Amino acid sequence: MRQLILAFASSMSDISASAWNAVMGEANPFCRHEFLLALEQSHSACAATGWTPRHLCVFDVGDRLNDVVSTDKSLSPLAAGALISRQAAKHFNPLSLVAVMPLYQKSHSYGEYVFDWAWAEAYERHGLDYYPKWVNAIPFTPVQGRRMGIHPAFDSVEQLRVAQLLLLTLNRRLTSELFASEPRALEKADSVFYESELDEPVVDEADLDGTVQSAKEQGDSPISSWHSLFVTPSQMPLYNSSPNPLLKRLGTQFHWHNRGYRDFDDFLVGFSSRKRKNILKERAQLQPFNLKFHFVEGEHITASQWQTFIQCYQLTYLKRSGHRGYLTPTFFQQLGAQLAAQVLLLVVEDAKGEMVAGALYLKGENTQGQKCLYGRYWGTTVELDGLHFEACYYQGIQYCIEHGFQMFDAGAQGEHKVLRGFEPVEMYSYHNIAHLGFRAAIADFVEQEAQQMQQYMAQMRAVLPYKKEP
Repeated sequence: MRQLILAFASSMSDISASAWNAVMGEANPFCRHEFLLALEQSHSACAATGWTPRHLCVFDVGDRLNDVVSTDKSLSPLAAGALISRQAAKHFNPLSLVAVMPLYQKSHSYGEYVFDWAWAEAYERHGLDYYPKWVNAIPFTPVQGRRMGIHPAFDSVEQLRVAQLLLLTLNRRLTSELFASEPRALEKADSVFYESELDEPVVDEADLDGTVQSAKEQGDSPISSWHSLFVTPSQMPLYNSSPNPLLKRLGTQFHWHNRGYRDFDDFLVGFSSRKRKNILKERAQLQPFNLKFHFVEGEHITASQWQTFIQCYQLTYLKRSGHRGYLTPTFFQQLGAQLAAQVLLLVVEDAKGEMVAGALYLKGENTQGQKCLYGRYWGTTVELDGLHFEACYYQGIQYCIEHGFQMFDAGAQGEHKVLRGFEPVEMYSYHNIAHLGFRAAIADFVEQEAQQMQQYMAQMRAVLPYKKEP
């Protein structure tokens, strides 16, 4: 049996990029070391913004157990053949990294897109602390993907064992304090079924002035709960095997699927006549403005185009939410430099050739091996009816058809996507709650919510624009 050691990293820079990508994979751009490092180094996801990195790493000790013990004499056994260290993961980089888990300590619930505001409010009403909590997710990114990276050379038995070690480690950080009072069941007022994401008073990059407080080692801090968000279907068995049963929560998004369409018109052939006319009418309303739409691959995006896109992004966020967005300009610049092969920018120009809007996409593959296009961020300096739908949906669909992408994820939420051919897809998250009373109440809520969600998805499928089969 392998001798494994688990340790936390307080920064992506403490972990080898090649080692991280080897276990997490490189196909999903959001799970890559480069993406997460850009979030941290740009001060988009850091302690100052409420996202304290606590990435969990698993190393294979091999025949160097004595060296490890001399490095950390406070090692404590986690399970058979595994040890957890108080030392930071960077001290064990000479060892072989065999598993990772992107993990953050949170002091709020902004930027997660699996809404638990009602849970936090219920805790507060009972005089209890919901924060800090831990989140196993990609910040500001409601996209399915691996939430555990396990070395591909491991067989199914080894993968299961490593997954259970990771989950046991999270459970050990749950507060052991037991509360005498039992909370009431969550009422309808606590429902998060139709709750919208609240806007965070984000920290402005200019205000940071390069003096962001470094993330503290908080491995021993008790937490109320931990949450794994947007778990890909291929990894759900790993979470289902948890030694302590987890709460499994159902949500939904709307994705577009390419069924071998030759072009956009061929895609519309499958629509009912009335709904096809609605799409054509919506696209036609932009024709009088003589706008030009063209995609620019990451390595060919100019500094001027990046600057204009960032301005559009910040302006659009400011109008909608009162702040300039979660992501700082440095993030986009670093993303373009480090992940150019997976970055795609839609440039929208007016009749004079000036860029007036932009939409940023990323390319990748899901765990089923499908080529996927992910529409993430957009912005505009002009207000034109239909421009958002054109830039963020129709142009993306057209690109997928022309380049053979099988799936298009245009972002979280949005019932308006359904009438444009996006179909409801199940999304799952996993949760563990320390407080036994609240755990029971939340479990009941999650069960009822799942029934409502299934009904909701059925309703959405019923109004898809495609022709009904006889």
